[in-house]
Amino acid sequence: MKLQMLHDIASAQHGLITRAQLLDTGEAPRAWRRLHDAGLLVPRHTNVSALMGFPATRDQRLMAATLALNGIGVASHRSAAYLYGAWTPKDDEPIDIIVPDRGGGRVLHGVTIHRPRDREDLAPLRLDGIRVTTATRTLIDLGAVSPYAVPSVTERMLIAGHTTREHLTRAVARHSERGRAGIGPMRELLSSWPYSDRPADSVFELRMDRLLAVHGMPPHLTQIEIGPYRVDLGWPEFMVAGELDGWGKYERLAQFRDQARRDAYLQIRGWLVVHFTWREVTRSPRKVIAELQAALRSRGWKPGL
Repeated sequence: MKLQMLHDIASAQHGLITRAQLLDTGEAPRAWRRLHDAGLLVPRHTNVSALMGFPATRDQRLMAATLALNGIGVASHRSAAYLYGAWTPKDDEPIDIIVPDRGGGRVLHGVTIHRPRDREDLAPLRLDGIRVTTATRTLIDLGAVSPYAVPSVTERMLIAGHTTREHLTRAVARHSERGRAGIGPMRELLSSWPYSDRPADSVFELRMDRLLAVHGMPPHLTQIEIGPYRVDLGWPEFMVAGELDGWGKYERLAQFRDQARRDAYLQIRGWLVVHFTWREVTRSPRKVIAELQAALRSRGWKPGL
């Protein structure tokens, strides 16, 4: 028995090995059952098992689902968003996979199998060795099962650089066919795109972008360089800047001193700087908007013009 060879295969697949892979090593068909009887292999799905000693993680469950059904499964929907680092699954959440063919009605325990008519963007990528749909396809598919989550997951995808507005717009055009589930939430997000053209550095900045758009504030810039400093967002024509003070931004005394020095530098040069925390943006958005409007009015901005 070539146990080292099996270990090498399993190590590249989150601890998994398929029956076909075992036979490819030259073992006889009866070896599959013998390894299970000895407790060296633990079943995950038909013809897909975990090698003893590897933990039963969510990534292993995902890989097992893609290896089952003749190995043609592709992680999709919520599971794909998880692999992109943009979704936190619940403990009892099923694995989502897409199977490109329409045939068969086989069921996998703990797995939701999607067999879409829409085959766009199904050529899989690999994340951590697992076959996964493209980022744009993932977001559109997510809209079919968790439409409420599309804005927040899109934010995380944008920050990580997995997609762009242009990519999403093209994807919606490609996927737009009558009855295509998931298109609606993404089309709605694109129609009222709340983010500035330059990429934001955090979910905090994207949340602020959305808040400003909803309340009809004038177009703003993000990550504005002013001398040796950079401000989170602002309106250069009115010399108003906004700073988003997230968790951990000022954990040490030196960081507070640097902030005071930067604010002084900006104020001396005519900038009005307004600071907000995550709590204020998420829990008191009207107060945040009112303070920004007051700052802009003091510099000559007139709403509606």
